[in-house]
Amino acid sequence: MTAHVTRRALVLGSTAVAASALVSTRAAAAAAGPMAAPVSGQGPATGGLARLIANENPYGPAASARRAVTEALPTAWQYPMGQEQALKKLIAEREGLTPASVMIAVGSGEILRIAGLVYGSPDAGGAREVVAATPTFGFLQDYARLLGATVTEVPLDGNLRHDLGGLEAAVGARTGLLYICNPNNPTATLVPGPALRPFVQAMARRTTVLVDEAYLDLWEDWPTHTLTDRVRAGDPVIVTRTFSKLHGLAGLRVGYALAPPALIQQLEKHRMTMLGCAGVAAATASYQDLDFQAFSRARLQEGLAITTAALRDLKLRHVEEGRGNFVFFDTGGPLADFSAAMRSAGYQVGRPFPPYDTWCRVSMGTVEQMRGFAAALKAYFRPGS
Repeated sequence: MTAHVTRRALVLGSTAVAASALVSTRAAAAAAGPMAAPVSGQGPATGGLARLIANENPYGPAASARRAVTEALPTAWQYPMGQEQALKKLIAEREGLTPASVMIAVGSGEILRIAGLVYGSPDAGGAREVVAATPTFGFLQDYARLLGATVTEVPLDGNLRHDLGGLEAAVGARTGLLYICNPNNPTATLVPGPALRPFVQAMARRTTVLVDEAYLDLWEDWPTHTLTDRVRAGDPVIVTRTFSKLHGLAGLRVGYALAPPALIQQLEKHRMTMLGCAGVAAATASYQDLDFQAFSRARLQEGLAITTAALRDLKLRHVEEGRGNFVFFDTGGPLADFSAAMRSAGYQVGRPFPPYDTWCRVSMGTVEQMRGFAAALKAYFRPGS
């Protein structure tokens, strides 16, 4: 079988930092090139292994983002007092919203956990419920469970996509939140916008819906599939995105949510942390750096093409038209055996995702690393050839 179609307000405290975050333009980025230096994807954290395990982007941060971080350092002795306001305004303008509909947080992961707290915590009537697919990204669900929520999981369909009918049937009177990761992690499958929008519109009449779009902007056609139109319509819909994937800023922890102002206010009440000036400066620069974004998309998609071509040649079942920065494929045997062999070959690959216990999620490294990984695949599945 081949499946068809890989987190997170105060007064502006330092105008100098906000201004420096806005210095980068596309022209400045082009003058310095899309990257300040080559990125290997290897280092002490992986023991020298190519890191193909965490859905990161080895091409980031952009040169513009690196400059913005450097320019922010002289005022890093200050507490960050609302420095996200400029970034909120940029995002709101691009999305056709007001800044009141934008929340900036420490990665989209913080927003997912806040949503698990707000919509999964027991109320006067007892345990509340979160409905989600399985397997999918589990940050929100795991946190909701810790808080006493019931998590109802609906298996993916035969094409490893969200089963919209099954999710609809699972939403009941106690459901506080419906969570949809689109494209889905770990399968990289996408429910196209024209199919997902009417479903979310219908479900939003019954419960709050959170659509996690962490991987959506890895393709140019992301506006075709985003659910921000339901936010603009005022539905109880939360869209989350991150600077960790396309922008390559996973280590600086910046994400955002789009939602009607009342929902943003509810989420903001439960903020758990304070943003750092370096992360906000980098995100603000990178958000405007369309040249780097195009470069990043092109390199990631080149790596995907190399990997899927090798899987196709080896006749391994896989998600053929995935929309993540990763590929999900069936190794045909115990994942531990395959992972150990890849580690010996120099590649750190993904963890199990039950019930797909023989399937592997491999994240994209550099194009050169993916060529090497393709060769390691062929050596493993066709020894001696």
